[in-house]
Amino acid sequence: MSDISIAIPQHLISEIVIRSNGRADIAGLISNIVGDYLDRTLGDAVVWSDSHANEVAESLQRDEEHFGDPTKGYYWHRVFLPNGTMLKAHYKGKESTAEVRHQQIYFDGKPCSPSQFASMAANNTSRNAWRDLWIRRPGDKWHLANSLRDA
Repeated sequence: MSDISIAIPQHLISEIVIRSNGRADIAGLISNIVGDYLDRTLGDAVVWSDSHANEVAESLQRDEEHFGDPTKGYYWHRVFLPNGTMLKAHYKGKESTAEVRHQQIYFDGKPCSPSQFASMAANNTSRNAWRDLWIRRPGDKWHLANSLRDA
């Protein structure tokens, strides 16, 4: 996947830098916002074409075959990740994703734990999965894993 550049008003970027004291991953933040918008409007015939809405309806049926029973999933301590849940991690500008299917997390086609996924996504470095992973359950928005644990 290649990146593109988009002009964003300087005052918006400056405000993010000021508020975060320079710690914010601005590209990651913008990517999350655009991804969230695409997720929230998936299949919305008001925003997108009718052919897209029909395609989404068909894909939902295929998803159950791919991911398994939507009422089952993976338990990560107190956090339930139903089949179809997506996990993502950002490391040095690269986004990695994993998915829950048939009660197991898969990254690069191999089953793993959340901790193993966080580590592999960061070039096998030691990571805190609760702090580093983002989770999107089916029909939900992206949440930092730690916020789900605290909920």
